[in-house]
This record gives sequence, C-alpha cells and structure tokens, in this order.
Amino acid sequence: MKWKDRSAYAFIKTKQGKANEVWERFKNWENMIGAWIVTGEYDVVTWFDAKNWDTIHDCIATIKGWDDVEETKTHLVHDGYKNNKWWWDKPVGAWMLLKENRLDDTSKNMEQWDWVTSGASIPGEWDYMAWIEGDNWDEIWGHVMEIKSNEWRTSTIVPIKSWWNQSWKDNWWGNYQTMPEIR
Repeated sequence: MKWKDRSAYAFIKTKQGKANEVWERFKNWENMIGAWIVTGEYDVVTWFDAKNWDTIHDCIATIKGWDDVEETKTHLVHDGYKNNKWWWDKPVGAWMLLKENRLDDTSKNMEQWDWVTSGASIPGEWDYMAWIEGDNWDEIWGHVMEIKSNEWRTSTIVPIKSWWNQSWKDNWWGNYQTMPEIR
C-alpha cells in the first residue's frame, strides 16, 4: 500500500532521564502509530498520522510545549509504502535513515525488499526512513549491510523500548474512511 502527504515522524531530545516519561505520553494519542525510545542523538522517535499539515503542526507544538522536551526534529512524509505485514510481527526491528545516490532510488527498490515493513520519503537531511525487520539482530545487520553495499549513506536507529499502536491493524488508512483525531 502506498500513501502520500499524510503522516510524520518526530525525533525528540528530552531532558536527562525523561525519555521514558515522554515516551509513555504518546500511548494515549489516538493518531499515534508508534513510539520508541532509541539510541543516538535523539531519545524518542514517534510516528503519527494526520489528516493535514495543520494537525502535524498542532502535534509538534504540543510536544515542544512539554517541560521535559529540549528539542524536536520533524520529518514530514511525502510518499510512503507499507507491505502486507505488520511492524510487530517480527521479533526485532530498527529504523534506518537513508541518503540516496539518486533521488527515488529507494522507493523504486522498496517493494522488492521483503524485510522492509514500511518506508517513507522524508525530504530534508535524509531522503528516506524505513522500518527493517528480522528474526534476530544478525539478520537486521545483514539488511543494513545490503543497503550499504549500494553505497547509500545510512544511519540505523535502534529501539531500546518500542510501542506500536496495534489498533492500526484495523484502522490502517485503506480500512476506514475517517481518521482518528489527536488528543
């Protein structure tokens, strides 16, 4: 399934020791697809759906207003792809950011990689963000190396703690007509 201009990823840097508290708050947002405490420069990554960019603006404004948040970076999804599997079906997974040699290389190849549950074009510093899945971490790192063999620049974001809003299995965009509202 493909989608366009309707969701965003937010990368959140929290105050020292506040990542878990911030991460927990997202479990109450109806339009949240998932949230992760992660390795790297940012502490929490979220993925939420929005009917329009105004809703994304409201979500980010809410997050920026929290005392526990120091900084955010928003990646609006231009084009997205999801296969017929669900993100939580495999025991391990990680986010991969990609910088392509030629724009749209990844989106042309995405459907051929059965280990990518979803991916999205995110204009800006990185060209693409994808959830890569596997039965174990060796398998994940093998997928990372496969991408690197294409000489694309990558950054892998490993979740320390994950939460997927599994109601999206019933509420995925193709399954209903109206979107849930932000809380």
